[in-house]
Formats: sequence, structure tokens, C-alpha cells
Amino acid sequence: MPEQDKAAEGSSDEPVKEEPGGSATGEATVAGLSEENAAERVRLERERRGWSTGELAKRMTEAGYPINQSSVWRIESGEPRRRINLNEAIGFAKVFDLSLEDFLGPSTSPEEKIMQELAEHVVQGYRLAAQGAEFTTKALAAAEKYCQDFPHNRKRLRGKIAIGLSFEYRRYAPTPLVQEFLKGGKMPAEPVHTDE
Repeated sequence: MPEQDKAAEGSSDEPVKEEPGGSATGEATVAGLSEENAAERVRLERERRGWSTGELAKRMTEAGYPINQSSVWRIESGEPRRRINLNEAIGFAKVFDLSLEDFLGPSTSPEEKIMQELAEHVVQGYRLAAQGAEFTTKALAAAEKYCQDFPHNRKRLRGKIAIGLSFEYRRYAPTPLVQEFLKGGKMPAEPVHTDE
């Protein structure tokens, strides 16, 4: 067994030491999360490429970071998992063509990335729609106040709004609030929140 593997294996049973004043949410926890992420990433990246643990060990050794097949297996599946030393982490990142930061970060499958992007787009769309609804409500309330202050311009203002919105109707259906305003109904002074 190479000396590097023996040294790394000897350290795998040592407890994680916290700095004085450390806590359960301190640096030791962050280090543990990074090690767990790295171990998961080794398995994920190896399987993604269709490599066996032996093939990964061979590629690591060829890249100048010797490790044996049983060490790779113990990193991925051991109970407890074998710890990854810094040189090995650099080697895995190099062999997998990842930055060290990406290698140590949470592993995400392509499906996870797609789902995360879709979720973010839905949330962003909701946020924009909510902001747009609030803006529209305030604009309609201001238009209604203008109509109250200058009743002789009510019909003309509604006509201008209707013409402007007619172009938008081709792309977006009018909201019930806008429809009510254009029919001549009174608008609320404050934004209305509806559960639709």
C-alpha cells in the first residue's frame, strides 16, 4: 500500500478537533460537510463516467496522486467513510476536471440542476407577477382618484387605458381588476390580495 494511503488511513480514526470556543455549528461541522460532499462527489463523478473504483484509482495514480482501489471504495462506501486528504482532493478534482471548490461543494446531478433552475424560474415568475399586480393596483387606484378629482375626464382616461391595453390583450388576458375599472367600477384605494 502506498505511503500516502497509509498516512491518510491512519488519520481516518482521529476525531475532528474543534478550535477553542468552537461549537456544533462551527468549523468542524463545515469541514465534515465538505468531506461528506467530497465523498459523494467521488461516487457521483465516477459513476457518471462509467468508471470502476479500480479505473478511478488507476487514473489518480497516473495523474500523480496514488491511491488504491480499496481506498476509493472506502471513501465512497466505508462505515465510517475513509477521509480524503488534501492531496487526494486535489487529485480527484483534477481527474474529474472540476475546480477544487466544485469538488468539495454539494454534489448535484443534472436532474437536480434542471429542477433547481425550474423552481427558481417559477419563484421568479411569481415574484414578478405579484410585483406587477401590486403596481397595476396602485396605478388603477391613482387613475380612479384622478377620475374623482376630474370627473369630466373620466371617459377620456378610461379610453386611453383601454387603447393601451388592447395591444397587451393580444399577449396577456386582462386581469379582473382592470376589467372592472374599464367597465366603470370603483377601484380600491389599497392593493387587493386575492387567492387565485
